[in-house]
Amino acid sequence: MFLSRVQLFISTKILNIVLPILISFGLFQFGKGNIIETVIYIFFVGNFIFLLFKTAPWEFTNYYSRYVLALIYLIVAFRNLFMINTGIQGIFDIKVFKDVLVLVPSLILMYFNISSIRASKKPEDCINLSFPFKDGKYIITDGGDGKISSLLNYHNKAQIHKNGKSNTSMRYATDIAKLNKFGFTVTNCLTKKNKNYEIFNEKVYCPCEATVVEIVNGIEDNIPFSGKYPYNVGNRIILKIDNYYIVMGHLAKDSIAVKVGDRVKSGQQLAIIGNSGLTPRPHLHMQVSKCEDGQYWQGKGVPIFFNDLYYPIKNKIIKV
Repeated sequence: MFLSRVQLFISTKILNIVLPILISFGLFQFGKGNIIETVIYIFFVGNFIFLLFKTAPWEFTNYYSRYVLALIYLIVAFRNLFMINTGIQGIFDIKVFKDVLVLVPSLILMYFNISSIRASKKPEDCINLSFPFKDGKYIITDGGDGKISSLLNYHNKAQIHKNGKSNTSMRYATDIAKLNKFGFTVTNCLTKKNKNYEIFNEKVYCPCEATVVEIVNGIEDNIPFSGKYPYNVGNRIILKIDNYYIVMGHLAKDSIAVKVGDRVKSGQQLAIIGNSGLTPRPHLHMQVSKCEDGQYWQGKGVPIFFNDLYYPIKNKIIKV
């Protein structure tokens, strides 16, 4: 399910850096044909860049580089449309086969973009919670309606969760990492050390007033991207409000500061972040589900809204 360190390094550098550079260079070189060809190619590149901007795993390169990518596209697209001769006189000299080859993938990319926009829309039935961290800048690495777009939120459609019959409860599951001031979540994504991740050992705070109904506190941390992960959410705290169950997972071993039966308050420290369970790198997994029988992993996923301000979708930044 998860890539190795080397596979991750190569794939993210190709997706987030090499491909955008190549496609931007191609767009820069383009523009000597007629206006229709120019518009079709700009449409193709625009859909590709937008999809990367919203759904690419920027946590493994640099978050702010996506803005540079978008700016380069806008400058080159403007140049091609308005600053060079696009051959309006040849508008009827259409190369159908060539244009169709570009237009078809453009429409496919547009479909995925529309899906990601729909999955980003805040639902009406959110549960409002306090953000579980303080003092920092955090990135949502997966979030939104996973039933609509697995590119924004993989949890709901992931085969491993379908096999475990937990995917329905994970429809709106949210993964959270931390950014440093330069836009990186880790000093080097090839690292074997959890401590090199910005969020590792970060304090986790209670998101609401609730009752602790379950804890797991004795699982060792994984080595990042080692490929050996048990199918569980690691050390975890399960909170309950009425029939709503809040899961907070991938916590550090022996770090949980509450016990089953405790009544906890918003802002109370609960634990610290580790790298335990089904996770290749340190982060917080958080989800809410609703059920009547206590089987929260098979419950109905409920969307989260943080601090009355933030609907957590992929690549969204939350600063506290």
